[in-house]
Amino acid sequence: MKTKSLLDVLKIQIEQLQARIAPIADQEFSHSRFDSQLFSSKSTHLGDCQKELDKLYQQLCNSVSLNHKEQVNFLTEKIAHQIQALSRELSTQSLRDKENAFQEKKEQVDLYERLAQHQDYERRLVGMMNERELQLSTLNDHTKRHQCQKEIATLAGRLYRCRQALIRIEKAIEHQENQFLE
Repeated sequence: MKTKSLLDVLKIQIEQLQARIAPIADQEFSHSRFDSQLFSSKSTHLGDCQKELDKLYQQLCNSVSLNHKEQVNFLTEKIAHQIQALSRELSTQSLRDKENAFQEKKEQVDLYERLAQHQDYERRLVGMMNERELQLSTLNDHTKRHQCQKEIATLAGRLYRCRQALIRIEKAIEHQENQFLE
């Protein structure tokens, strides 16, 4: 009878934990939150960890009914550690939300920094091309003219790639701003 009541108490704890996990059970994290010794699943969803905990509980109940004491001890300890780990993870969710919001804001700032940097590259490349074109108009030596034309062609290629990067950055900024509006 004592074992049955302990299993009931454990089941209640697992159900309470499941209720707390339910709102974010399918939320995907960037990486697995737990050590591989704790959860065999490498999932990035808390719901999958909860399912593993439920399976362990069923194994524990089965081991108790078969009177496998070593397995009961092992499973009880593992379940207790999993409950603690999931509880700690749930208690850090508000911090993780703030961290994610900060990271998104930082990425947005990074995009604006990259935009400014590429605009500066574009300005400098245009200036260098103008200098070379002016220099080309004053050159009479065929070899030097050819070298200058090669430099202008190289600068034109760089300017093209720079402008393509600017377009990609501007689209990323627009996409990011549209996400915040949704």
